[in-house]
Amino acid sequence: MHRERRLLTLTLLGLLAALLPACGGPAAAPRAAQITCHTAYRPSVTVPIESEGMVVIPGDADAEYEAPESGDLRLQARYWTGEADGERALQLLVTPAGAADPLLTHLYQLPQDSGPQNQFVGGHGFTGLIYVYHPTSGAELQFWCEAAE
Repeated sequence: MHRERRLLTLTLLGLLAALLPACGGPAAAPRAAQITCHTAYRPSVTVPIESEGMVVIPGDADAEYEAPESGDLRLQARYWTGEADGERALQLLVTPAGAADPLLTHLYQLPQDSGPQNQFVGGHGFTGLIYVYHPTSGAELQFWCEAAE
Protein backbone atom coordinates (compact mmCIF):
# COMPACT_ATOMS: atom_id res chain seq x y z
CA MET A 1 0.00 0.00 0.00
CA HIS A 2 2.83 2.41 0.94
CA ARG A 3 4.67 1.70 -2.33
CA GLU A 4 1.50 2.34 -4.38
CA ARG A 5 0.92 5.67 -2.64
CA ARG A 6 4.53 6.69 -3.24
CA LEU A 7 4.29 5.75 -6.94
CA LEU A 8 1.04 7.73 -7.28
CA THR A 9 2.65 10.74 -5.58
CA LEU A 10 5.68 10.62 -7.89
CA THR A 11 3.44 10.29 -10.95
CA LEU A 12 1.35 13.30 -9.89
CA LEU A 13 4.47 15.38 -9.21
CA GLY A 14 5.82 14.52 -12.65
CA LEU A 15 2.53 15.48 -14.28
CA LEU A 16 2.44 18.76 -12.36
CA ALA A 17 6.02 19.57 -13.42
CA ALA A 18 5.10 18.91 -17.04
CA LEU A 19 1.97 21.09 -16.89
CA LEU A 20 3.43 24.14 -15.12
CA PRO A 21 5.35 25.47 -18.14
CA ALA A 22 2.18 25.18 -20.23
CA CYS A 23 0.38 27.38 -17.69
CA GLY A 24 2.97 30.08 -18.22
CA GLY A 25 4.58 29.77 -14.79
CA PRO A 26 5.44 32.93 -12.90
CA ALA A 27 5.54 36.11 -14.94
CA ALA A 28 8.99 37.46 -15.72
CA ALA A 29 9.98 40.69 -13.99
CA PRO A 30 10.33 43.66 -16.33
CA ARG A 31 13.86 44.62 -17.31
CA ALA A 32 15.44 46.71 -14.56
CA ALA A 33 15.98 50.37 -15.38
CA GLN A 34 18.85 50.37 -12.89
CA ILE A 35 20.65 48.17 -10.41
CA THR A 36 21.78 49.48 -7.03
CA CYS A 37 24.51 47.67 -5.09
CA HIS A 38 24.91 48.48 -1.39
CA THR A 39 28.01 47.93 0.75
CA ALA A 40 28.63 47.79 4.49
CA TYR A 41 32.23 47.66 5.74
CA ARG A 42 33.83 46.98 9.08
CA PRO A 43 37.56 46.56 9.77
CA SER A 44 36.90 43.56 12.02
CA VAL A 45 33.98 41.29 12.89
CA THR A 46 34.32 42.45 16.51
CA VAL A 47 33.34 46.08 15.74
CA PRO A 48 30.20 47.68 14.28
CA ILE A 49 29.77 48.71 10.64
CA GLU A 50 32.14 51.60 9.98
CA SER A 51 30.98 52.77 6.56
CA GLU A 52 28.21 52.18 4.07
CA GLY A 53 28.07 52.99 0.40
CA MET A 54 26.31 52.26 -2.83
CA VAL A 55 26.83 52.24 -6.53
CA VAL A 56 23.99 52.85 -8.98
CA ILE A 57 24.25 51.07 -12.32
CA PRO A 58 22.01 52.41 -15.09
CA GLY A 59 20.68 49.57 -17.23
CA ASP A 60 21.28 51.30 -20.54
CA ALA A 61 25.08 51.37 -21.04
CA ASP A 62 28.07 49.06 -20.83
CA ALA A 63 30.28 50.41 -18.06
CA GLU A 64 32.41 49.70 -14.99
CA TYR A 65 31.58 51.09 -11.58
CA GLU A 66 33.20 51.13 -8.16
CA ALA A 67 31.52 51.59 -4.80
CA PRO A 68 33.01 54.28 -2.55
CA GLU A 69 36.24 53.27 -0.84
CA SER A 70 35.67 50.78 1.97
CA GLY A 71 38.90 50.40 3.93
CA ASP A 72 40.72 47.17 3.01
CA LEU A 73 38.13 45.92 0.48
CA ARG A 74 36.46 47.41 -2.59
CA LEU A 75 33.45 46.39 -4.66
CA GLN A 76 33.58 46.76 -8.41
CA ALA A 77 30.70 46.18 -10.81
CA ARG A 78 30.88 45.57 -14.54
CA TYR A 79 27.64 45.74 -16.52
CA TRP A 80 27.02 44.72 -20.12
CA THR A 81 23.69 45.53 -21.80
CA GLY A 82 24.06 42.67 -24.28
CA GLU A 83 23.36 44.94 -27.23
CA ALA A 84 26.66 44.06 -28.89
CA ASP A 85 26.60 40.29 -28.41
CA GLY A 86 23.23 39.33 -26.87
CA GLU A 87 24.85 38.50 -23.51
CA ARG A 88 23.51 40.84 -20.84
CA ALA A 89 25.38 40.41 -17.55
CA LEU A 90 26.47 41.91 -14.27
CA GLN A 91 29.83 40.93 -12.81
CA LEU A 92 30.64 41.82 -9.20
CA LEU A 93 34.20 41.68 -7.88
CA VAL A 94 35.62 42.26 -4.41
CA THR A 95 39.30 43.12 -4.36
CA PRO A 96 41.67 43.99 -1.51
CA ALA A 97 42.68 47.67 -1.62
CA GLY A 98 45.76 48.12 -3.78
CA ALA A 99 45.58 44.60 -5.26
CA ALA A 100 44.81 43.59 -8.84
CA ASP A 101 43.38 40.10 -8.26
CA PRO A 102 39.88 39.79 -6.79
CA LEU A 103 39.06 37.67 -3.75
CA LEU A 104 35.56 37.03 -5.08
CA THR A 105 33.81 37.24 -8.42
CA HIS A 106 30.10 36.68 -9.11
CA LEU A 107 28.61 36.70 -12.60
CA TYR A 108 24.87 37.22 -13.06
CA GLN A 109 23.79 36.33 -16.59
CA LEU A 110 20.55 38.18 -17.28
CA PRO A 111 17.80 37.77 -19.87
CA GLN A 112 17.81 40.48 -22.54
CA ASP A 113 14.23 41.57 -21.91
CA SER A 114 13.61 41.01 -18.20
CA GLY A 115 14.95 40.99 -14.67
CA PRO A 116 16.79 40.54 -12.53
CA GLN A 117 14.08 39.90 -9.98
CA ASN A 118 14.46 40.82 -6.32
CA GLN A 119 13.80 37.61 -4.45
CA PHE A 120 15.55 37.68 -1.09
CA VAL A 121 13.80 38.72 2.12
CA GLY A 122 15.31 41.43 4.26
CA GLY A 123 15.69 43.79 1.30
CA HIS A 124 18.66 41.91 -0.12
CA GLY A 125 17.56 42.17 -3.75
CA PHE A 126 18.48 39.55 -6.31
CA THR A 127 21.96 38.69 -5.02
CA GLY A 128 21.19 38.01 -1.39
CA LEU A 129 23.49 39.31 1.34
CA ILE A 130 27.11 38.36 0.57
CA TYR A 131 30.01 38.54 3.05
CA VAL A 132 33.68 38.76 2.00
CA TYR A 133 36.65 38.77 4.38
CA HIS A 134 40.12 40.20 3.81
CA PRO A 135 42.64 37.34 4.05
CA THR A 136 45.10 39.12 6.35
CA SER A 137 43.38 42.03 8.09
CA GLY A 138 40.11 40.21 8.82
CA ALA A 139 38.07 43.15 7.51
CA GLU A 140 34.54 42.34 6.34
CA LEU A 141 32.61 43.70 3.38
CA GLN A 142 28.91 42.91 3.11
CA PHE A 143 27.11 43.68 -0.15
CA TRP A 144 23.86 43.07 -1.97
CA CYS A 145 22.29 44.33 -5.19
CA GLU A 146 18.70 45.09 -6.03
CA ALA A 147 16.86 45.85 -9.24
CA ALA A 148 14.60 48.88 -9.76
CA GLU A 149 12.10 49.35 -12.58
